[in-house]
Amino acid sequence: MLSRGAVAALRGALARKIAAEFGGMSKNEESFMVGVSVRDFVNFVKVDRGFLYDEYAPDERAEAYIESLMETRPVALASMLDEWFTLWALKWRQRVKLAAKGDYDEEYAKRLEQAVRPFVELPLYAEAKRFALGSLIKSGEVCFTDLLSEIVVKNTIYLMVSRGSSEEVRKALERNPLLLLNEVMNRVKAIARFKGPLVALKLERVVFEDGGFWLY
Repeated sequence: MLSRGAVAALRGALARKIAAEFGGMSKNEESFMVGVSVRDFVNFVKVDRGFLYDEYAPDERAEAYIESLMETRPVALASMLDEWFTLWALKWRQRVKLAAKGDYDEEYAKRLEQAVRPFVELPLYAEAKRFALGSLIKSGEVCFTDLLSEIVVKNTIYLMVSRGSSEEVRKALERNPLLLLNEVMNRVKAIARFKGPLVALKLERVVFEDGGFWLY
């Protein structure tokens, strides 16, 4: 786990980059973007350095690696951060949009969550999310990586359940887990080909007036 000083240093470096790249934001908006970017950078390091499938705490290993670079090779870390942030900022502009009222289909979201609920406790679900995360980052999708990996898996399962019952799908996946992973990979490839927004940030008046926004 990153020490408090390392977290502050990483957030500070990313805050400066975000302010220079985007500008004109409130403190809350900037803080939100910095929080997303910190998590995305840790995920990137986790995949790039081969920690993703480590049985022992891949997040902690990635964070320890970042802190070690801060202490022993700060120039190498700065170079890695610069290269990654260039792509991250590009993907933020490409993949993130502000959602107007009515853009969000609440009924679909409810159906999705209901269909996926029987699967979330299965070991395969966590494995599929990890597989989706690695596949997305290797495909250049480095922004909102936690969210996108979850969306990919949930939508894949939802599509499967829409063709049959939850019990049928569950039994099929227990017999052959690769069915889910193959479908996840197909969805990741489709995302990589798609050039439009994938994440909607919903502005609420009370939050917006305070200068912030939140994700749905």
